[in-house]
Amino acid sequence: MATAHILSIDQKRLIRHHQIYILGGITIQNQLMRDLFQYEMQLYPGLSPDIKAFPVSSNLNGGRRLVLIDCLDRDMDNYLAGRELADYILPHFQLVAFFNLLPRWGREREAINLGVKGFFYRTDSLEILGEGIFTLFIEGLWIPRGGLFEPVENEGDEEEYYEAFHMRPPDILLTKREKQILHNLGRGLRNRNIAEELGIGEATVKTHIYNIYKKIGVRRRSEAVLWAVRHNRLH
Repeated sequence: MATAHILSIDQKRLIRHHQIYILGGITIQNQLMRDLFQYEMQLYPGLSPDIKAFPVSSNLNGGRRLVLIDCLDRDMDNYLAGRELADYILPHFQLVAFFNLLPRWGREREAINLGVKGFFYRTDSLEILGEGIFTLFIEGLWIPRGGLFEPVENEGDEEEYYEAFHMRPPDILLTKREKQILHNLGRGLRNRNIAEELGIGEATVKTHIYNIYKKIGVRRRSEAVLWAVRHNRLH
């Protein structure tokens, strides 16, 4: 069956200076993913089970370097504490994302605190994968659709967190409608879908989103969802 075009021509142009690498085995799935990125997104990823096979730095003309880490055969609980991720991958790649995660893994927030920027699951479609890769390159963050994370024991330095993400602390008063819209943002719904679900106009949805951004101190949809995830505001 032919693969659908998951990115528009304009989207492909926006990410043409970026680079992507797949850290994983030379499996049929990973080879198909590499072909998908090449033919559907005009990206030419490296594929290797060894992170040191990828260049440490290169001239990207303002682009970003993304490494997708295959989690299929990894003990992810131990991997988070390992030296490869902390010492080599995170310092040398602007964007790090996990893919082939089990749904409801539960340690996403801990990974975010370490510096991981995106999460893809074994149940994700090609469309979600494509949208997520594009969003990672453009916004620097991909929160899974409907992703509700379990709390972690060690939250880390809160002051550093807010400074890093330009976010305000959680003592923010949102209206009932703003909470509904923030919840739907966390489900991955677009403005038109939110408007249909709540029975309001799309322009009204945009106004509420603008007000939410101002209140919690963010500039993008993904940052708003991250703020909501961090403070259990997606319920």
